[in-house]
Order: sequence, then structure tokens, then C-alpha cells
Amino acid sequence: MTIQGLDPEKAVVYGKAYSLVSQRATSRKTDAPSSKRFQMVLGLLAFIILCFFRFSSFFASPRTTVARSGLLRALQEVNSYYTDNFYHTFSRVPDHICPSVVPGTPSYSGYIGLQGDSEETPRRTFYWYFEAEENHEDAPLILSFGGGPGTSGLANSMLGISHCRISENGTVANPNRWTQKYNVLAMEHPVGTGFSHSSGPSVNNSVDAAHDAYDFLQKFFTLVPHLAKNQFVITAGSYGGTYTPVLSSVIHGHNKAIARGEGLPGAIPIRLESMMISNPFSDPARWFQWLLHYRCELHNVYNSTTCAEMYGKLPGCLDELEYALQNSTTETRVRAQQTCNEIATGDLHGTVLIDIRKKCTPENPEDHTCYPESLQWMDDFFNRNETRKALNIPEGIEFQSTNLDINHAFWMYGDRIHPYHKLYEPLLADGIRLLHHVGLQDANCAYPATISFLKLLNTPFSEQFRAAPDIPWSADGKPSGTVRVSGDGGAGQFTYLTYNDAGHFVAWDQNLETKYVIEHWIENVPFV
Repeated sequence: MTIQGLDPEKAVVYGKAYSLVSQRATSRKTDAPSSKRFQMVLGLLAFIILCFFRFSSFFASPRTTVARSGLLRALQEVNSYYTDNFYHTFSRVPDHICPSVVPGTPSYSGYIGLQGDSEETPRRTFYWYFEAEENHEDAPLILSFGGGPGTSGLANSMLGISHCRISENGTVANPNRWTQKYNVLAMEHPVGTGFSHSSGPSVNNSVDAAHDAYDFLQKFFTLVPHLAKNQFVITAGSYGGTYTPVLSSVIHGHNKAIARGEGLPGAIPIRLESMMISNPFSDPARWFQWLLHYRCELHNVYNSTTCAEMYGKLPGCLDELEYALQNSTTETRVRAQQTCNEIATGDLHGTVLIDIRKKCTPENPEDHTCYPESLQWMDDFFNRNETRKALNIPEGIEFQSTNLDINHAFWMYGDRIHPYHKLYEPLLADGIRLLHHVGLQDANCAYPATISFLKLLNTPFSEQFRAAPDIPWSADGKPSGTVRVSGDGGAGQFTYLTYNDAGHFVAWDQNLETKYVIEHWIENVPFV
């Protein structure tokens, strides 16, 4: 299988030596999106499709490497400057901005300049690093980013992962934080989301975005070098189910090149151990194939009239998808998106798409969805002057939990209509573990599509996975969901788990249960 930007001649995924800067420029020239701002028919359509929705040279002895003590006793004030290596800022976040049940739990935020960054045309990724309470020097590092495309990488950390959670009036301590045992790095991805910003080259596809993310990680590890030796885990959801296999493939390809002595100068191996994905958009054909089954057969998200209309459009959608996957061009991919999106945007009659147990009244009568209040709380909190000052955000950078310009750029490239999910196959074959944990109450990225595409992957665990039973599990003595495990022992190599009472944002809806799941997964112990 060949995916544009990830073929053997042009990228690291298959272990070749490469000229990534020229490759990026070529792909951008041939598939550049329109510069006209995307006029969404519905102002919040980007959220409906949350889940549908360069490498540089690295330096063997960077002069900006920061010695660690506590985490950074020497960096109690923001440190912002250019060096011969790269632009970066790194500063302690005041504790009241993200309170913890353990007073004094530190976190650090900043910017890292990406490939092509300069003082005149900045390309800077914002990050927020949350230090583990226990054994932070050796604790695994969890990388978290958003979906969308264009959803802030701070969403997961504020919706249940870090030691604080967003609320209507700001942030509150999170009793079920993942940071009790694990370091968490929230990365705004791709550049332009959230607080990250770019007046230089932008990206419009998951491959270029993965190259930027690898660049970011290499530079981050020069700032906090002790973390490079630790176990590395990726967590994402929604459109992160598209980003993750691409980024993981880039990381794994570089690791293999480094092991052969063919890596980029000074590149640091990243100990990628596993991937944890919630309610994803990954396989476009399966997503649309099963969409109406969930919204019309399993639940009454659409009424009978809407269901009949949408079922009439489904065959044409699937034909366009199949053609675009077999004859992949920007034109065929965008046409497939446009055709298929019609069945995803029917009248919800007040049902909340990301949690079908809830009802709402859209602000716009022509819009069929409601913007989640938790994301609105994030917009309010991160645009406060106090918050911006604490995080050292430059003047003129406005926080948006969902950036419609990025969403438009990816749409106009047709990024959603790529078989990126097939990249899981070689990753699993090489021993990198994969967990999908999904909320059953989500009509946005509904679980039937997820279990379907997982069953169709060709992996060393395929037969065992298809035959495995779905076993009930519990975090607190009450039924929490089911789990299907394949692989030898522990939490499995290739695992699918459900939450009975979660929608799209599983850590937000079932905070205690997700902590239980993540700890069992990372420590590789059985769920039941």
C-alpha cells in the first residue's frame, strides 16, 4: 500500500533516506487548498465532523538543552529567544491556572518553532506539559492532541486527562487525572490550532502535519532530555484516529532508520510503545457505511423520513468513496466528501450528536447540532487575560477550540478520504500495541464503524481478534462496558473496549473509568 507522502521513495515510513523538505513542497504545490476562507453552510459544521471532520535537521549537541532540577528550577520565568538551533519558550504555569488535588503539582507551557520558522514568518506549536505526580523522572510520557481537523490539542487535557478539568467558571482539580502516574504532553496539532500559530507555510493534510509533529518532538526532547528514555504513548480521538497512524508510522520509521545508523543527524529515538484511540474517524468507507445503522437502526437519532432519504443517498456515497480510494486525486477525494457529507448532516431533532442521551436547541434554526458547552468554557477560559498571561501567549493570538480555516484546508485537500488506517497493520506487526476505547452514546463517531474496520485490518492478531469474546469489565463494581483482547496476555496487543455511559469525549463522561482503562493498558495488566 502506498499513501501520498508516505511512499518508499519519499518518506521514512519504509526506512529510506529522504529529502523531506522537497517532498513537502512538492505535495503542497500539487494539492494546495484554495486560499479563499471556507464558507461553511453551517457555522458549526466543523464540529459535526470532528471525526470526519520536513523534517528539519536535528542537532546532536543543542546549546539550548535545559538541565532539569525539580523540573526546571532555572526557568521560573519565561525563557523566549532564538538560538542557532530553534525558537522555544518554556515556563512554569502558575498552580492556580490548573489546580490539582496534590498541591504544587507542576506543569509547563511554551512554544517550539517548527521547520520553516523565522522571526519574520513564525511557525510555532504551543504545548502544555503536565508532570506526573509519581516518579516523574521515569514515568511514561503520553502525547495528546486534538481531532477536528482543527480542534485544539488542549481539549483532551482539559476534558479529563490532566490534573485539572475545565468548568463553567474556569478550571477545577481532577480527582481521576492520568497525571497521577504519567507525564502528559498536550500538543496543538497541526500548527494553527488553539494557541499555535503560523504566518509561514501551513499544512493541509495528515502527512505534512505528522512531519511537523516529529520535528516538534525532537526539539521538545532536547529541552527535557530525560523524557526521551521513557516509554512513549500516543492518545487521541475523533480525527486523531486519522492523525495517529500517520504520526506513529513516521516515528517508527525514523526509529528504524536510527537503529540502522541511517537516521537524521542527532535524531533521538522515541520509545513508541502503544497508541490509545477513542471514538475515531479512521476508515472513511466504514464510517459512512455504518453511520445510518447507528442513527436509524440502533437509535432514533434521525426520524423515519430522514432515514429513508439518507438511505437513498448511501449507495452513491459508497460508490464515490470507492472510486476516490482507487483513483486518489484532490478532485475525487473532495467530491466523495461532498457527496457523503449529505448523509452525515441530517436533522437531529434536538438530539446532541456527541451524546445521544442529551437534547438541545441549536442557536441557529438551520443548524442541527449544538456546540458542546465544555468547548465554549475552554474558549472563554483560554481567552481570559489572566490565563493568556500565565501561559505567555503573544498578543494577537486568539484561542479557538476549533479552527475552521484548518478544517477547510484539510477538506479542500480531501484528507479524510485516505486509507491511513491501513498503516496500523505494519505497526502492529512490529509490536506496537493498539487500543481503541469508545463511548457507546456517540452518534458522531459511532462504535459500529470502529469495530468493523478493526475486524477488517490484516494483522498478526486478526483471527484471534475476530474470534475473541466481548467480556464485561468494571472499574468500580458496576458494569462499565465490554472488552475484546487479542495478543499474548495482559491488556493485549490489539484491543477494543467500550464504555456504556460515555459519548464522544470518553474521559469527560467517564472520568474514573478511563483512568482505570489507561492505567491497565499502559502497565499491560488484564482489564478483568
